[in-house]
Parts: sequence; structure tokens; C-alpha cells
Amino acid sequence: MSQPIIQVNNVVKTFNVGGGFAKTETFRALQGVSFNLHAGKTLALVGESGCGKSTCARLITKVYPATEGEILYRGRNINEITKRKELLDYRSKVQMVFQDPFGSLNPTHTIAHHLTRPLKIHNQVSDASQIPAKLDELLDLVELAPDTLGKFPHQLSGGQRQRVNLARALAVGAEMILADEPTSMLDVSIRLGVLNLMQKMKTELGIGFLYITHDLATAHYIAEETAVMYKGQIVEWGDTQSILRNAQHPYTKLLISAVPDPDLPFGNLVQSEPDYSVNADKIRKTSGILQPESRQVGPNHFVRLWDNAA
Repeated sequence: MSQPIIQVNNVVKTFNVGGGFAKTETFRALQGVSFNLHAGKTLALVGESGCGKSTCARLITKVYPATEGEILYRGRNINEITKRKELLDYRSKVQMVFQDPFGSLNPTHTIAHHLTRPLKIHNQVSDASQIPAKLDELLDLVELAPDTLGKFPHQLSGGQRQRVNLARALAVGAEMILADEPTSMLDVSIRLGVLNLMQKMKTELGIGFLYITHDLATAHYIAEETAVMYKGQIVEWGDTQSILRNAQHPYTKLLISAVPDPDLPFGNLVQSEPDYSVNADKIRKTSGILQPESRQVGPNHFVRLWDNAA
């Protein structure tokens, strides 16, 4: 496989919480996280709220610095990217798409404004006369009608607004898109359309995705690889199909047992081991203990050891 666009190597992130009249404490949000992101591939980062998924994305986009470890962009530590031009170039190549498609768009401006502004800021057109053709191209790529340009965000559906956000990422020449729960606020009926668009961007344009989600069902649909995360550490990772068909870690099995989709390939696991939801608190307590050791259980399937491991 070619060199990853992004490499996250043993990253630790801590935050100080409290202060004032309260005691200041250190909260460890990430505990030695590692993964790679490749062009034309999707890695699903799966876990419940508060496990550290979005923190990973914010470190990659340089919102926060890592406390320990390193994040490499095409082999270069992103801490070295400090000059304005380099930062602008990096942020054009590594884009973020957020959960709320409406909150990401200014309600007082048209869609034409939202797509024209990044083209100008990131110098994607050499002359203003090129902008109309570029806007038409972007709308075509995300399968929106030409008259969308004259509309305001409130005149679009949630799915259409999320397509605009994806078009905005394409407008600046993104190589990697960090998609943070991009379909969770959309109606079930239109989620598939957005996921199919992301698949198209991946296969036809070679864009890589970090797909952040709590939903194993959509991860199964879109991602070649999956990393299951709990309390700041990745507990199981590798080939998506292998993880879903042969889950090893108790927390992964707990997530699988909560998927309300009988057509997915792990229905038998849920039927044969129905006690996961009953023992959820015990599983979470065990899974939350930091475990440095892991083992390989398949060609591309790894699991973090846990207490009382077989």
C-alpha cells in the first residue's frame, strides 16, 4: 500500500479541567492512539460519545496540539507546519465536515457565496471569470441542481446542506476529509444518498476519509477498515468485515449487540451471546482500563488485550 496521507503515531492528549475555586485535574482524552489514513480509502473511527473520536480529528486539523506522540502529513510532523502559507495549504488538503450541516453554513449568505469564498481564499482559481464554471463543476460532483447556487441554507434539506459542505471541501482541493458524524442528523431516508456520494468521491476522486461515527451499520457500509474506540484508546482495529464477523473485544461485541439491523453479518453473534447488553456496565469498566498490549487475530485484525483475556 502507498504511503499514508496521515499517520497518527501513539498520540496522547490531556486536558486540564477545573480551576478557579475547584481543584485542577488532568483528563486524559487520548491514550496512545495510532492509525493511518490513505488516499481513496475510508477508516471508520467508531465508539460512543466522549470516547475521543472528535478529539482525534481536532488534533489532525491542528485545533489542538498533541501532548505526546506525533501526527505526520505525508511523512512530515504537522507541528513543523507553522508558516501561514504552509498552514493554508495543509488545511486545504485536510478538511473537516461536521455533524450539523446547518450550523456549518452562514444563514445570511447564498450557497454561491459559501462555495466562492474558499475558492478565493485558497487560490483555486487564477481569475474571477473561472468561478462560474468551477461552481457548476462542484455542484455536478456532489449531485446538486444548478439553481442551488442562488438558494440560502434554510431553503435546502439536511442532505442537500451536507452535500454543500462536501462541495466546499472539494473546492479547496481536499485530499483527506475528516467526517464527524456526517449523517447522524439527517433523516434515515437520505443518509444513504450522502454515504453513496462519499463512496463516489473516494473511488472517482481518490479522496480519503476518516469517518467518525457511533453507528457500526454505516461504518460497515462505507469503510474498508474500522477502529473501535473506548475511553481514549483503540480496543480493536483492522479490516471492517473481519471485525464485524469475528469481533474479539468485549466492547466491540457490546457495540454490535446494539445495532438494530438484522441484515448485517453479525446477527448470529447477537443471538448466541445475548448477555452483552445486560453486562454493559461491567464490560465498560473492564474496557476502560489502559492496556498497552495487543495481539493479531487475523491478516488485518488486531485486538487490545483486556483483563481476564483468554
